Amino acid sequence: MAVDMQPGGKLTMRNVPSRVILMLAYHVRAEALTGGPAWLESDRFDIVAKASERASPDEMRRMLQTLLADRFTLAVHTDQKVMPAYALIVGKAGAKLGPTEDGLLSEQGCRAAEGSAGQKHMACKHTTMALLADSLQEMAPRDFPVPVMDQTDLKGAYNFRLDWMPTARATETAPAGDLPIGPTLFDAVESQLGLKLESRKLPLPIIVIDRIARVPIDN
Repeated sequence: MAVDMQPGGKLTMRNVPSRVILMLAYHVRAEALTGGPAWLESDRFDIVAKASERASPDEMRRMLQTLLADRFTLAVHTDQKVMPAYALIVGKAGAKLGPTEDGLLSEQGCRAAEGSAGQKHMACKHTTMALLADSLQEMAPRDFPVPVMDQTDLKGAYNFRLDWMPTARATETAPAGDLPIGPTLFDAVESQLGLKLESRKLPLPIIVIDRIARVPIDN
């Protein structure tokens, strides 16, 4: 299975389960997608789509939703369910972020950067707070077993950097006392960005599948 968002607004999916395609299209985790037939878990598809170079991730997802409605006669409705989540909020001292202009789709988001050995480093460009909330889960999935929701009310896109010590588990060769010491990702978000992550129960949107065809309509 592979999903690749390439420069120039090209989206390529190879051997992706139907349910995963729906999760990507509606930007939800598995627990926030309900309903639908059993074959959503087993049937896999390839998708190649082209968008404008300046299309945002949200615009790409909306286009994927349209493709699913046109080719698979997909029909869904939204609902809400209170579930555990992390709220990304502005810290008491205020955000330490300077706005930047929107960039090309290929330039948006967080990528690995160089820095001190033993730590993780991410340089984020033209990144909205909603995109940061999503990216945090990808940076450290062990630390975020529940969704991260943007509740900063900060508009626009920003350039910034995050440096932190990844969560590590003690082993026989590296006991707890010998593990490197440094800021966690939670600490880095607060000290470096002026933001904060709080554990809460939030009403989160869920997607309910009403109808979907197993065989797609030809191009």
